[in-house]
Amino acid sequence: MIDSVPDTQPAPVMLVRTWPNQEWLQRWLLPNTTLILSEHALLNVVAKPELVEQLPVTPYALHAELQLLNIDELPATIVQLGSARWVEMTLEASSYMVWDELCNV
Repeated sequence: MIDSVPDTQPAPVMLVRTWPNQEWLQRWLLPNTTLILSEHALLNVVAKPELVEQLPVTPYALHAELQLLNIDELPATIVQLGSARWVEMTLEASSYMVWDELCNV
């Protein structure tokens, strides 16, 4: 779990609640984007860890959400975020977007 990270340039933060399709990934996910998986997107990747290979960036998951969803194991390629670091990332982000339905975007 990450609670602090060295200072870097502000980057966009995107929290996705459903698993993104390839069109969305190509259109919206920039190389410096911080991608946080939540709700159904997180449950999908836990059920099918190979989905992470579709992502061009390292995904994150909120530690508190893992506890709420009773997720004990997470694919090793997903970084767990502590609440304090998530708040910092939100405040430091160049933009912060929450995506629910990605298939029609």
